[in-house]
Amino acid sequence: MTDFPKLNRIKSDDENMEKIHVAARKGQTDEVRRLIETGVSPTIQNRFGCTALHLACKFGCVDTAKYLASVGEVHSSWHGQKPIHLAVMANKMDLVEALVEGAKERGQMPESLLNECDEREVNEIGSHLKYCKGQTALHWCVGLGPEYLDMIKLLVRLGASPTAKDKADETPLMRAMEFRNREALDVMMDNVPNKNSLRLDYADKQGNSHLHWAILTNCEDVALRFVELGIDANMEDNEHVVPLYLSVRAAMVLLTKELVQKTDVFLIQNCPYHNGTTVLPDRVVWMDFVPAAADAAKQEVIALLQEKLDEIVRSLSTGAGGAVKKKKKTAPAIKRMKLAPSAPVRNRSRSRTRSTAAGK
Repeated sequence: MTDFPKLNRIKSDDENMEKIHVAARKGQTDEVRRLIETGVSPTIQNRFGCTALHLACKFGCVDTAKYLASVGEVHSSWHGQKPIHLAVMANKMDLVEALVEGAKERGQMPESLLNECDEREVNEIGSHLKYCKGQTALHWCVGLGPEYLDMIKLLVRLGASPTAKDKADETPLMRAMEFRNREALDVMMDNVPNKNSLRLDYADKQGNSHLHWAILTNCEDVALRFVELGIDANMEDNEHVVPLYLSVRAAMVLLTKELVQKTDVFLIQNCPYHNGTTVLPDRVVWMDFVPAAADAAKQEVIALLQEKLDEIVRSLSTGAGGAVKKKKKTAPAIKRMKLAPSAPVRNRSRSRTRSTAAGK
C-alpha cells in the first residue's frame, strides 16, 4: 500500500499554536480569547496531541481552562491523558468544576466528559500494582488514596458513574473492592444522585458481576447491600458460576440465607456441591480467606443449602405424586338394535350351517 506524503505544517499555524499555548500555560485568558477571535483554533495541537486546554489544566489555570472548554471540544490525548484526567490527577476540584461548566456552555453532557476513558497504559495506580490501559477519572481517584476522597465525592455529584467501565470492563466499584478502598466505595455509593442509575448488572471480561466481586473480595456487607438494591442473583460468570455457589465457598451465612431464596431453582439443582438430594461438604472448596476455625459458619451454609434442596425435592415429589391420573378412554358400548315385534328372528346357527354345507 502506497504511503501518502505528509503535508508540511504551515509556518503561521506553528506560530499561532505557540502563541495560544504560551498564553494558556500562563493563564492569560484575555490573550487566549483575543487569539481565538482573530481565527486561531482553540483545539490546535502540537505533534504530541497537546492543546491549549491540556496546558491550562496541567498548570492549574482555572479561568483559562473554563473559557477554552466552552469554545472547543478536545478529544486528543496528551501522553495518554485528556484534560479532565489532568485536572483530576492534579486534585484541583475548582479546575474540574470549570471544565464541567465549560462543557455545559458548549452543550456537552457532563456525563460524557466525566466517564470518558483516557489512553494511558500503566502498570501501577498509586501504591497498587495493576496493569491498565484506559480508565475514567473516577477509576484513578479510587487508586490514588484517601486524599482523593473529596474529589470522588465531587465527581459523583457532577455525574461520574461508579459503574462506568474502563477498557477492561471493570468499574470504579470493582476497583474499590479490589484495592480494599472501603472509604472510596462508601463515598461513591452514598453520593450517587440516583441509585437506580447504578448498573450493578455490568460484568467484567470474566463475566463477574458486582456481586461476584463483593464475594471474591470478602465484602459480605457490600454484597448484601447490592442484593438490597436489587442486583440479579442469577447472573453467571463465564464458567457458569452464580453468586450462591461463591457465597457457600466463602462461608457467608447471611448472604447465603438471602441467595438461596433468590437463586433460580434450576441453578440450585445444578449446584456442584450435592448429588441431587444430599449436600456433600467434601465437594466444597473453601476460599482462601475463610478461617480454618470457621467450622460453625461452614456447617451453617451447608445446612442452608441442604434445607433449600430438601424443599425443592419435596416440591418435585409432591408435583409428581399429586397429579391425578387420567383414565384411558374406553370404546363406547355398541347398543343393540331393537327389532319390531313383527320382524322375523334370524337363527344364526342355521345360517352358519348352510354356509358350511355350501362350502362342501
